[in-house]
Amino acid sequence: MGNRVKSYHIMRILSLLCCLHHDLQLDCFLLLLLLVLLSVIPNCSSFSASNNQHPTPTTKILPVATSHEEPIILSLSDVFTDEEVDNMIQLVESSIESSALTPTSAYQEDVFSKEAWDAEDIILRNIVQPLLDDGSIPNDDSSENEVALRSFVYAVTHYPDKITQDDIIAGANIIQRREAVERWKSDEGLSIMKLSMDYDMIKEEGDTMAVDWDEISLGKRYEVPSELLDRIEHVIPTVLKGGRDLWTTTDATIVKYHEGDLQVPHIDPCDATLLICLQPCLEGGSTCFPLLDPPRRLENSRGGGYLFFSSHAMGQDQDDSSGNERNVLSLHHGGRVLKGEKIVMQIMLEYNGDEDVQTWLEVVA
Repeated sequence: MGNRVKSYHIMRILSLLCCLHHDLQLDCFLLLLLLVLLSVIPNCSSFSASNNQHPTPTTKILPVATSHEEPIILSLSDVFTDEEVDNMIQLVESSIESSALTPTSAYQEDVFSKEAWDAEDIILRNIVQPLLDDGSIPNDDSSENEVALRSFVYAVTHYPDKITQDDIIAGANIIQRREAVERWKSDEGLSIMKLSMDYDMIKEEGDTMAVDWDEISLGKRYEVPSELLDRIEHVIPTVLKGGRDLWTTTDATIVKYHEGDLQVPHIDPCDATLLICLQPCLEGGSTCFPLLDPPRRLENSRGGGYLFFSSHAMGQDQDDSSGNERNVLSLHHGGRVLKGEKIVMQIMLEYNGDEDVQTWLEVVA
């Protein structure tokens, strides 16, 4: 099993490098083909919630107001009481301080951080140092960028047996983050980033508008612990018909924003998103929908939240019959926190009902 997992992550490295470094494509493809023939990729584990013995809040009808017709955005007030919110914040903060919360692997964190890049280079150099010391791989003394990464790739492609599984996984994660940076800096990525309502990110360079990458710092994401997940999922039947019988949680995340942090424009890969604010910041940090007419900034309130839909309802006319075509107008981002800190919980939901619905308003409780 260990070799199969190790081979899987080597394949992951090579697949990412084929996108990130064109000059490595041939060597990567040949080794990738060999690994495919010799190994089996383990099945990815699906998201599941752990059972816990903590008491759950009493289900209550929430006052819901429609903020916008299309996409449907519902505002929720008093999702949790002040006492419940205090307990949740205390659990989140203490868990972060003690490193008990697990950083989520579903997102690219610190993707624009120069400090993260430098720290990654140190990790890569430490991985390959024993092979440099014994002369297995050549020493690259050039001052070019990606020297550490290039040495790591050489080591993986020529001496995979001399690198531990944990080091291979670490290298794969580094490459995946850097590949994400390149996607954002592409023409398509720049076009999306310029939709941000944080206008201080956009700067003039001659006759063109560019993104100030040094001004981007992302909120930190963690998996929702089991102590909180059941409490949050008990909110679902109060806002969505059928509750957990018709709606499946595909992702549950806590996001903590420090001063200066934001979230980049994106469309959630789900039918519905339940966004609950535990701690609003003192200034900034609104949830922004820049493609609406007019663009909307939704303010976050303690213990309140929003329910919005990122796909078209299955009964609506759309280009395919899959029933989950993304609604482009649902593109949104977390505005920059200008003062204080913000903590939100995000639950992504998929609809499992057999009946087609013409509008998502039909499933709102």
